[in-house]
Amino acid sequence: MTDSDPSAVWDELAASGGLWAWGDEDGVAPWTDGGHDVLPLWTGADRAEAESLADAEPGEGPVFLDLDALLEAIPEWVAAGVGAAGLQSEGGRFLLTVPLTELTERLLRLQVDRSA
Repeated sequence: MTDSDPSAVWDELAASGGLWAWGDEDGVAPWTDGGHDVLPLWTGADRAEAESLADAEPGEGPVFLDLDALLEAIPEWVAAGVGAAGLQSEGGRFLLTVPLTELTERLLRLQVDRSA
């Protein structure tokens, strides 16, 4: 994926069937970006680790969330006040930030396409 092409995130999501987050057995924690809670997600474990390892707590690491896990977790994130997903951060800056409603729509479309 080239960082200049945000649409490549969606292509990689479709190919892999999920995205990577950073967390532990208690779940995935949002980041604060510009005063707003944002769920950071990546297309690869290596990218998640490169962005998160420096501030990691013991037991944290890359966590793969498939389509079902992402769709199941979104209501919990919304209830916790998270309104957006930040995709593919590099140097702490997101390539793409989308409302969780848009992420949900894309995930549902992908899920329907995969079952067809």
